[in-house]
Amino acid sequence: MNWTEGPATWKQLRFLSHHGYKPEHVLTKAEASDLIRKFGGNPEDFGAVAEGTLKPHETANHLHLTMENARQVIVDSGREHVEESKEALVSAVTNRQEFWLDTCRQTAKMAVNSRQVQELYQKHGCRFVEPTQKQVQYIIEALDSVMPHWDRNHPELFYQTLELNFPELVRRH
Repeated sequence: MNWTEGPATWKQLRFLSHHGYKPEHVLTKAEASDLIRKFGGNPEDFGAVAEGTLKPHETANHLHLTMENARQVIVDSGREHVEESKEALVSAVTNRQEFWLDTCRQTAKMAVNSRQVQELYQKHGCRFVEPTQKQVQYIIEALDSVMPHWDRNHPELFYQTLELNFPELVRRH
């Protein structure tokens, strides 16, 4: 996938919002750049390059596997590498939490901007207000303990479990 086909960055969306534009669909970086030009802006000023975005292969399942690998490294590593391994695990856990948090955030507030995050937000996450990191971690741990590959095979379980455990997060219209 070409980086221009990825979802627009939050900086691009913020610029467009400040100029009164409300997208009717998820914008790509290229579409947002064209609109920024039409509003008299310079697309390069708004992080149109793929900085800080996930690579296409970094899906929910990829983040899960990264976390599991970091855990295994702690088990396998000797005492001399344990601190370094713990830092890698903390980073992997945080990235995974951020992924699932973003699936419940409006596009302009997303830190992770991948196709899967956008799709999950549109299909499920838009029904919820943003949970806390602690709530997200609770759901992740609960699902991991009963179904190791839930995020690959059944990501919708995250939202079903979130609703069952934290009904106050469901948006009321």
